[in-house]
Amino acid sequence: MLDTLVRVLVFFGFIGLGVALVRFKRLNAQGLDGLSAYFYWLGFPAWLMVSFSKLSRFDGQTAMTLAVYVAAMLAGAIIVALVVRLCRKPQADSVGAGMAALINNSAFLGIPIALSLFGPEAGRIGPLVVAADFLILFSTACAALAKASGQTFMKAMINTARNPTVIGALTGVVLMTFGLRFPPPVESALDLLGRSGPPVALVALGGMLGLMEPRFLLRADLTSAVAIVGKILLAPALVATGLSFLRLPPETYKVCVFLSATPTAVSVFIQTKMYGTWFEGAAKTVAQGTTLSLLTLSALALILTHFA
Repeated sequence: MLDTLVRVLVFFGFIGLGVALVRFKRLNAQGLDGLSAYFYWLGFPAWLMVSFSKLSRFDGQTAMTLAVYVAAMLAGAIIVALVVRLCRKPQADSVGAGMAALINNSAFLGIPIALSLFGPEAGRIGPLVVAADFLILFSTACAALAKASGQTFMKAMINTARNPTVIGALTGVVLMTFGLRFPPPVESALDLLGRSGPPVALVALGGMLGLMEPRFLLRADLTSAVAIVGKILLAPALVATGLSFLRLPPETYKVCVFLSATPTAVSVFIQTKMYGTWFEGAAKTVAQGTTLSLLTLSALALILTHFA
């Protein structure tokens, strides 16, 4: 539990730096756009390419596990989007909330904690879950977000195919499938870019929060609340239920459920900002959801390691 707390506090530390830079007028809206662009075009795609290229090919049981995981996550996102829509919120908000309930902070918060909790199995199945998150789920969410922002279906699909996060994930998976690696100097350069991406994105998120009125950030918001509940409670419940029908090794089951319970990834804020839809709500969802995850992830870690 202490490890969970420390890692989430580090996550918030970078966000706090962004808030401080804005408050002390060392970072403005234009600078935030630059930080977001760096993460969007360089940092995160580089991390995906290098990380996925290092993965081993998986067997049929793992493929079934990932398929059930993806189906459960999509079901949760659809439920959240429908609930928001039934509350008479705009379509763009419902799609943004669905995306926030779908995309995990599995890579930068979930994997390190899972490794400390579940050992080597987290190192095997965890990166494959991240690959499913950012190749299948993220691509689907980006296409829906593009369509909700007013683009035609064809244009939305084209823009999704051009999305650097999708390109990075797909490149890494292709390399993994054929057992290929980047030449060492290229891999080192991409790895350097990739490692710099998450802190930059978190600082950008903090800067966005720093531009907002504190009352807005702390005030309860129906759409964000539905997205948060969908992400940290509904998603792991659906994944746990779906995977219970498979005969999985206990550690595989635990890792998948734990990663599905991580809060909304900061990349959701970056994407909604790029499309100009519901980005303030996304920022609030990431911040509030991550705060609540101090409790929910600690409780889930205790359950999975001592009672499951």
